[in-house]
Amino acid sequence: MKKIFEDNLLLTGGILGALVGASICALHYYGNLYFLSSRKLMFIFNTGLFCIIGILFARLIKKLKLVAMLDDMTQLWNKRYFNIRLAEEIERSKRKGTPLGLAYVDIDDFKGINNHYGHVVGDYVISNIADILRRNTRNLDIVVRWGGDEFVIVFPDTTPRYGFMIANRLQKAVLSSKDCYNATISIGFIDIDHNWDREDILEKVDELLIRAKKMKNIVVASDVIECLSR
Repeated sequence: MKKIFEDNLLLTGGILGALVGASICALHYYGNLYFLSSRKLMFIFNTGLFCIIGILFARLIKKLKLVAMLDDMTQLWNKRYFNIRLAEEIERSKRKGTPLGLAYVDIDDFKGINNHYGHVVGDYVISNIADILRRNTRNLDIVVRWGGDEFVIVFPDTTPRYGFMIANRLQKAVLSSKDCYNATISIGFIDIDHNWDREDILEKVDELLIRAKKMKNIVVASDVIECLSR
């Protein structure tokens, strides 16, 4: 995040410097052309300069707000973004009458991976699984690093059966990856009821994830085929 801030600040400074230089040249030219006094030229220059600074820093603040919604390690969305988007998607789903699904993903025996290979490899596995989840979902899906070795995915406009199929595909993608040190994931998938609040949703999908882990890496979903082995 610090690097992104520094890069954007340097870019902002570079653009500002170029615009200031161009403005001075333009004002000098048109000032001589239209016989403007030094005071008027300085007023025009200062007004333009403040406008430029305002625009550039507004863009910088917008980028920083976006960065604040990202997980540092995986560059997935974080809980802050999840809370905002979940509320929006529930409202949209309710308004349009479209289905909305949510998956809770957990890396199996992640403690064992850390103990056996070390925390550097553990972080590497988390990053690679995060990338697999991102690449194997749609642009409209919201993939979130929930914390530690857990992820949450919001699936707008997704029926329970289709979401169940995606969850199985994600499991297979992780299992077949050579960069995950034979890690597997368990997934609970739930079809969200419009009357549930955030706590209800997370509690119900957590129960499904626990059942999935007990059934050894089998996706467990509500209102679909109960389970399906890889």
